[in-house]
Amino acid sequence: QARYMIEKNPGFNKENVIAIDASQTDPNNIFPLFKQAILKYPEIAGVTSAAAGLGAGQNFLGFSDQGLSADINIIDPDYIKVMGMKLIAGQNLERPLFKDSISRIIINETMMNSFGWTPQNSLGKEIKNFQGGIAIVEGVVKNFHYLPLSEAIKNQVFETSPDKGYTNIYVRVKAGNPSRAIAAMQKEWNDLLPGIPLKYSFLDDDISNYYGNEQKWSNIVGWAGAISIFLACLGLLGLVSLASINRTKEIGVRKVLGASVSSVITLLSKDFLKLIIVSFAIATPVAYYFMHRWLLDYAYRINIGWQVFAIVGLGTISLALITIGFHAIKAAVANPVKSLRTE
Repeated sequence: QARYMIEKNPGFNKENVIAIDASQTDPNNIFPLFKQAILKYPEIAGVTSAAAGLGAGQNFLGFSDQGLSADINIIDPDYIKVMGMKLIAGQNLERPLFKDSISRIIINETMMNSFGWTPQNSLGKEIKNFQGGIAIVEGVVKNFHYLPLSEAIKNQVFETSPDKGYTNIYVRVKAGNPSRAIAAMQKEWNDLLPGIPLKYSFLDDDISNYYGNEQKWSNIVGWAGAISIFLACLGLLGLVSLASINRTKEIGVRKVLGASVSSVITLLSKDFLKLIIVSFAIATPVAYYFMHRWLLDYAYRINIGWQVFAIVGLGTISLALITIGFHAIKAAVANPVKSLRTE
């Protein structure tokens, strides 16, 4: 589940994007100048900004009216294109030159569905009492995960503003070594804002930070599982060793009477394998129940199919056979004369 959340495509291109925290500046003035300055570098593929950031620790503006709620993000007109999101209807927004009581907005698929609209008829629809005015739908963006996958995708609205600060700047760099792009950003930032440090991070790391607890838990469970399996194998090895010693004379007699090596190995292994199969049959429904209950906490999750338990069962039996086989083969190939002299 942890690997699934980290590797799942969130619905936009999170790779090769550098996020800059511009909260210590006047973004209305700084962003246009910074954007113009760094776009001249060949290492830079695009620049955009938004009021709300993506990744752990970021929050969207909220809107609620008459039972309708949505997360709002005030964006630069290039935001959807630079971030790799997909419009399924309509067009990108244009930045207004002045305040207007009518807002032009883009909504996501979830909000479109909540109104009962379709991509074909949603364009031009009005939402009344939107932040004290009227909002007109200019486009619909394909759903993307701007929250961790433990949460379902909510209603989302994009709008632009002539005077609200875009405190999160996103710079898409060309694939490869980002050091030259970072150096260019650092230079232009220092020219515009001497004395104010450039605070940046990689967007894919910001997204992965959502799942820090899951990654830690996964590591703990992995190590605990490995240690428990190792200790179980040591115990199994000890039991097989004890069984082979206690049955040394029996094995010798069987070999004198013509028993093959394979039959002796089967004799020593079958009782242990029966116990392993019984324990696996008991553990499987218990494991499925608790893992299924745990996965229900995630809105987007993997499914535990029968293949998982089949692989685990085969792996368990194989590991047990390897552990048992060491002493079983040793006892089976021993000289029966020596075996009969032990008592």
